[in-house]
Amino acid sequence: MANVNQDQIDYWNGEAGKRWVAEQERLDAMMAETTLALIDAADPQWGERVLDVGCGCGSTSIAYAEAVGPEGRVTGLDVSAPMLAFARDRAKEHDIATIDFVQADAAVHDPGAGVFDLVSSRFGVMFFADPVAAFRNIRRAMKPKGRLAFVCWRDWRENEWVRVPVGAVRPHVPPQPPLSPDDPGPFAFANLGRIRTILAASGFDTISA
Repeated sequence: MANVNQDQIDYWNGEAGKRWVAEQERLDAMMAETTLALIDAADPQWGERVLDVGCGCGSTSIAYAEAVGPEGRVTGLDVSAPMLAFARDRAKEHDIATIDFVQADAAVHDPGAGVFDLVSSRFGVMFFADPVAAFRNIRRAMKPKGRLAFVCWRDWRENEWVRVPVGAVRPHVPPQPPLSPDDPGPFAFANLGRIRTILAASGFDTISA
């Protein structure tokens, strides 16, 4: 599993990670409502340990740190060095000392068994090359009664931010090879049935959407 997500690791440590840092303020504003909905569903409690998978530039990790208070702890996990550097600076600006930002792949990273009360992710779990193995690894890091909450994109045709530009460009470029709906990428979890199957095979129960 060590290099199975290497394409994604390389991608987010290149120009993509730098672009996200440059556009951080605009992207956080775009995702503000989604972030609030995620945190509401995750229901972080005072004093809990939280793992924020794909934490990016740190806005969700900071929100969780504020929710769990000084008695809690947040680990922000991401593969992107540029985004994590920005996230660390943001935490310092907010004077929050209860966040650890770790550069690692959640699919294989081992923070220990039974550590976290809550694992959360905002658009960060659809890129696993082997999602069942990755979620099994995440489940191992959670306490027996730990909770998992994440948001992911629905089918690309239901998202105007990609459907409109794709429709505009398509007549002017050569036909592109079709992607399998199971390929890692933003829309890999568009099928709710697939999500349920993956999570059940990874050891999760009481799955809701």
